[in-house]
Amino acid sequence: MRGDNPFWPGKEDTELTSDTDDNDLSISGTLSFDGDITDSGEEDMGTEAEEPHQDHPGRNTRVGSGGGRNAQERIVFEVMNARTVKEGHSKYVVYQVHVVKSPGLDTSPAFIEKRYSQFDKLNQCLRKRFPHLLESVAFPKKTLTGNFKSQTIAERSRAFEQYLQHLHSIPQIATCHEFLDFFYLEDIRKGYAMIRAGLYKEAIPSLRNALHLQEKLLGETHDLVLQTHCAIVVAYEALDELWHAQTYSETALNCLKGYLHHGFLVPLLQTHIRLCWRLGKDKKDWEAILHEVAAKGIDVNSGPTLKDIVMNKH
Repeated sequence: MRGDNPFWPGKEDTELTSDTDDNDLSISGTLSFDGDITDSGEEDMGTEAEEPHQDHPGRNTRVGSGGGRNAQERIVFEVMNARTVKEGHSKYVVYQVHVVKSPGLDTSPAFIEKRYSQFDKLNQCLRKRFPHLLESVAFPKKTLTGNFKSQTIAERSRAFEQYLQHLHSIPQIATCHEFLDFFYLEDIRKGYAMIRAGLYKEAIPSLRNALHLQEKLLGETHDLVLQTHCAIVVAYEALDELWHAQTYSETALNCLKGYLHHGFLVPLLQTHIRLCWRLGKDKKDWEAILHEVAAKGIDVNSGPTLKDIVMNKH
């Protein structure tokens, strides 16, 4: 079974996003600029607990024809707004960073929200791992006063844009787990935790935002993108939102063209066939693929379900 298999039904991928509400905006609009990163900055007040890193299974394993992001596509990082947050006696600024693919054409940017301490944690981690690559990369310095002045917030926002852009321009860093986890690990962990707790509706927004970020940073056929699609399928099917589940399962299957022995293929095919049947959609082409898989000697009867696999991830 190959990527050009004539029996594999085609489907155009669809990008979906999730939104959040912003409060107490200090700035708004893109703050990107063409200058160098500012070499001064100020530290957010308050502390943040360290969290141990957990690797994703299948990291950097690409599936599908071509395997990832088009080399001609350009990723841009834009700090679109910032807001001040008060927690007890501490106060800090949260920066909302939009991740845009092919500026001017991307109408659905993905986004993350991070505070200074999280940027600083990423910076320290990367400098330990890639000291020679980051010798000339400046990062906003920590200071004790003036954190919440509008000029400081604007300067730091521009610095963060340039910092992320520079990191992304270095292939070894752009593909390392520390850099990628900075963008989507929090949403992935939250989504999977909600699924394991049976809170499927609550899981979907986090997983969809993580998927949106992964598609932009990794490309639409990366193995991690496939896994997130499958988690969303499980959540939507559990909610009996069959149309959404079937849409995501079909997109996930198109990530697997030509990968006969991938562990997700059989359970994903079985799930998709079931969803098509429940929706009254034509399923014969997908059943033909499942029969082809079985004819190759692959067990299609006694393996784990898609939900079993998703529940044991992360």
